[in-house]
Amino acid sequence: MMNYTLGFLEALVFIGVWCYLCFRVVFWLINTILNLLIVVVFRSKTTTTTTTSVAEQKKEQASLFSCIGWINSSKNNNSKNSNKNSKNKNTNTNNNVQFTMLVWLIAYAVVPILDTSKSGAGSAGLQDLFQGTDPRLEEILRRAPIIKKGPSPPLFMTNGHVQFVPWLIQNEIHKGGIPFERIDMNVTGCIYKLPNCTHSPLMTDTISLDIFPSLDYDNNNDDNNNIKFNRSSPVILLAPGLRCYSQDLPGNTFIRLAYSKGFRSIVVNRRGHTPNRKLKAPRWNLLGDFFDMDQVYWHVKSELLQNNDAPMFLWGISSGSAVVIAGLSEWDRRYEKEGDTTAPRFVAAAAVSPGYDTRRVFSPERFRYPYNQILNPLVKDHFVLQNEELLRRFDSSAVDRMLAASNLQELVDASAPFAGYHNATSYYDRENPVNDLLSITTPTFVLNAADDPCCRIGNLYETSSSSPATYGTMTYADVTRASKRGLVAVTRYGSHCPFLDGGLFSPLTRDPWNGGYMLNSWSDRATIEFFEAALYVYSERR
Repeated sequence: MMNYTLGFLEALVFIGVWCYLCFRVVFWLINTILNLLIVVVFRSKTTTTTTTSVAEQKKEQASLFSCIGWINSSKNNNSKNSNKNSKNKNTNTNNNVQFTMLVWLIAYAVVPILDTSKSGAGSAGLQDLFQGTDPRLEEILRRAPIIKKGPSPPLFMTNGHVQFVPWLIQNEIHKGGIPFERIDMNVTGCIYKLPNCTHSPLMTDTISLDIFPSLDYDNNNDDNNNIKFNRSSPVILLAPGLRCYSQDLPGNTFIRLAYSKGFRSIVVNRRGHTPNRKLKAPRWNLLGDFFDMDQVYWHVKSELLQNNDAPMFLWGISSGSAVVIAGLSEWDRRYEKEGDTTAPRFVAAAAVSPGYDTRRVFSPERFRYPYNQILNPLVKDHFVLQNEELLRRFDSSAVDRMLAASNLQELVDASAPFAGYHNATSYYDRENPVNDLLSITTPTFVLNAADDPCCRIGNLYETSSSSPATYGTMTYADVTRASKRGLVAVTRYGSHCPFLDGGLFSPLTRDPWNGGYMLNSWSDRATIEFFEAALYVYSERR
């Protein structure tokens, strides 16, 4: 749908239908549970109290029903009423049931939001906040107060699985709604990524950069945004998630909000991710290739922006966060420790819903049911089957192992030759994003939700299996505290990427691109505020 606007009336219908469906589902669940409870209770009483008369059992049963609001006991005693009175009684019963369920539903929605007892950071929406040693991070938090606030989910959306429903619906509506300018560029690499290796034409492929607003964009007639864009405007390089691209990162509300704050977005559709475009080279990395991102940075800086002083930012979501963290580890180490001025340099970076240790993040016990089972065949079809002939010419046995993989972790392990490594061990030794976190000096904001149904939050609080010599018994949360400019926010609610916000009755906010409405995302606003604050606090990094 091209540039579709979710209008006010449609927004009201959206909210109404959503609340109604939630009410009906929860009503059915409670109804079922209560019926089962009643059956269990009275079956037990019947077996233990055999001398009780049938009449007494019915009287006792009716008394209990009335206590839980199931029926009106005064009506139940009139068992010999006429059919008309029975019909009236049933109507009253239904009304009583619906009223009771409504009260319970309100309690279900309100209590988790108002309860701050579980908030480690002293805020209803935030569970934990870890920050590095740089005292200037305090200034960042002062200028971006939304970070400490955390999200307050809308009505009935405190469940991590439930948050996916309106979010995925909106993502489908928004597809095609942003008029990107597409620029293709060639990236290349070594056949195997060994020290001092030489790039091979065999590994050269074409990727796409989708830019919004375009480099020559003129928004003089845009009533929704008074910020003027030019080639010196701040730029965010975006790394999409699994099987995602510019129109669905997943979602694109972040791009819309960034536009309203004067940030130009450049989505890097990595190899195999541009729709309707097959691989030209047998090089494919499910989590992204920071060697390719290095080439993208300099192409944008020198060719597209013509070497001006535009501040550069980096952002990744879900699996796209891996290339952000792995890349920063590599580039900051080269710049700070080796004095390599060719290393990409960003003002700040953000990673939304990362899984941390990629050696095990996709294992079934971590990337959990049903998402592993759903995505595994989709990834095989998208990346392997559609490019099977090309990939088999390079390493047929690796293709067989990928197609035989029973879960995503086995698939990523088997794909190591196509990422540039002889085996999975050498792949993770070089490109696992958690290997060298302490080398990162770029201000980096990481966002996780405690109720993430895909990547369990325990990943953050475990000790490292990839670099025990470096971290010892430190958890990744401890590593963040020991880092120079790391900042990790763990929210109580947020699911895997949505982070819906707005309080009980305001799940929508104005769409700054087309003037309509879109879902309110805490992660979008928190990241933009973080970038704005970093641009001021770390102005020397421009």
